Amino acid sequence: MKIPTFLLVSLVLIGGSPYSHAEVMTKEKIIAEAEKMADAQLASLEKNKKFPAPNWELGVLWAGMADFSKVSPKPLYKEALLKSGEQVDWKLMVEAPQLALTKRKFASYADDLCIGQAWLSIYEQTKTPAILEEVKVRLDIATDFIEEDPANLAEADKTKGDLRLWTWCDALFMAPAVHSHLSAITGEPKYLKAAHKEWWRASALLYDEKEHLYFRDQYKFPPRVKSKNGKKVFWARGNGWVIGGLARFLEYVPKTDPMRPKYEQQFKEMATKLASLQRADGTWSPSLLDYEEFPYSETSGTALNTFAMAWGINHGLLDEKTYRPVVEKAWAALLAARGPEGMLGYVQGVAHGPSGMVFTNASRTYGTGAVLMAAAQLTKLAPLNLPAAPQLTAAPPVEKKPTLAAPETAAKEKT
Repeated sequence: MKIPTFLLVSLVLIGGSPYSHAEVMTKEKIIAEAEKMADAQLASLEKNKKFPAPNWELGVLWAGMADFSKVSPKPLYKEALLKSGEQVDWKLMVEAPQLALTKRKFASYADDLCIGQAWLSIYEQTKTPAILEEVKVRLDIATDFIEEDPANLAEADKTKGDLRLWTWCDALFMAPAVHSHLSAITGEPKYLKAAHKEWWRASALLYDEKEHLYFRDQYKFPPRVKSKNGKKVFWARGNGWVIGGLARFLEYVPKTDPMRPKYEQQFKEMATKLASLQRADGTWSPSLLDYEEFPYSETSGTALNTFAMAWGINHGLLDEKTYRPVVEKAWAALLAARGPEGMLGYVQGVAHGPSGMVFTNASRTYGTGAVLMAAAQLTKLAPLNLPAAPQLTAAPPVEKKPTLAAPETAAKEKT
């Protein structure tokens, strides 16, 4: 698609470094390159000798770190996970503790459960009883809430359309994998049963059967909301959350589960559509159907898609001949997006959709986590035949102007 001249003037084009030519990347090289990013991320988190409390952003990072710790020979990543979990006694986050006492939807909030993916991974390695107990306590609340008869719901817990927990597509990454993993560990089917109910309740509202993509939430439906060029608004990272969530959820859904084929079908539909929307530079635009509105190379959605498609190849759901070039092209773009210190750049900030600009040096922990998930899967596809590093597109840097000191304002971020 042709970019308007006025946009070309305002964009910054950055060549990929250190990869300026095509190369074959071995398993060892994939791990080494991912270690650089993981090390840089951990160094930035440990400035105060203590990791921050695990919110949803760190939940994604630690989930990726847990995956990567299984393929990297360095003990650092497992040690970091243990340190982070021990600091909070393996508790899952409660965003609104006081409200959670009276409203189960706060205790069951999907973002807060995300860290359970990492904790359960560590449990499988250490068998620490406290880890399993903390996850079970919260998943019992969430599961009972999902299964509750609508007539018995407290007024404060009722939501429009009876969508209990997963009212936005990001939630399909955050919570379902915790449900399926806990069910696999304990042998208790209720966690998986509840996830089935809530996933398809969310899908009925958010999944566009024609486009094979998810709207971000109930407010992103046309004709209520369209892009500037009249296109439906489908968010790259939002759909990355879903297809990545499908992969992580299906990892622990039994092959004999009668619901599994339905998930696999949706996974294949989304993969086909997303592969068709990949940009020439290997990334996916923030707004999937409208390149012109946000013409940037965005890496968090790209990393999630790379992880999911590589997982799909490795698990026999996607044709390797078709999808290998897609993930190799995307991986080359992710390597090209790193800054001098090794951190991933071109990450769209916390948002509700494809709004806002993407900058070369923009990095977030969820972007790193998604890259580490992708790296763990790509090691199984090595060697990779990477194309030459692409030119990535970002908004020009914002020049900071001096301002008078003012009190801080706390704006609640929602992914």
